[in-house]
Amino acid sequence: MKVRFLVLLVGAGAAAAACANPLATTATLPTIDDTAAVFALTGAPETAPTAINVTFPRAVIATPSEQYDVVFDIRHDSAFAYPPHAIGATLTAGLQLSSQAFAAITDAPTAGYNDSLPVFVKAGDVLLVQSTSAQCANQSVAARTFIYAKIVIDSIFYDEAAPPHVPRTIWYRLRNDPNCGFLSFADGIPKN
Repeated sequence: MKVRFLVLLVGAGAAAAACANPLATTATLPTIDDTAAVFALTGAPETAPTAINVTFPRAVIATPSEQYDVVFDIRHDSAFAYPPHAIGATLTAGLQLSSQAFAAITDAPTAGYNDSLPVFVKAGDVLLVQSTSAQCANQSVAARTFIYAKIVIDSIFYDEAAPPHVPRTIWYRLRNDPNCGFLSFADGIPKN
């Protein structure tokens, strides 16, 4: 009788440990770094990238058939980052400027993102992105439907840029956490 009770107790303990958090998920992909340039949306060559897709970090052309999260434009001597809603797209992403240095940001904030207004940017600014990614659409927990990224604006070349720089371009570095709902920007596979 004591052995049967002990086996039952051990079995119940193992089952409880296995089911401790049925909503917990595990990251499977490491953080990704990318460096590239985009053209200003206004006046860009037809085949030039003008936006960033942060889910699969790459510069893309802001067209209705493309997935993107941040669009850049230069107006006179000012540069702006636009969430898709700000230019009339149906895609959803939110932006916010950070006062922290790019390297100092170890986790993405979960609040404070603007999904409808442009953000003025200058060289050195750090932009945080919360993307509602189609890749995460099957997640049952709402907080897990986002991909997070941080972007630092390395340089902006306005109309008067001299060679070898290309006028009306914005150079950036990006780090994303490609795991749905994970916030960490640490090297490797995130824990949170």
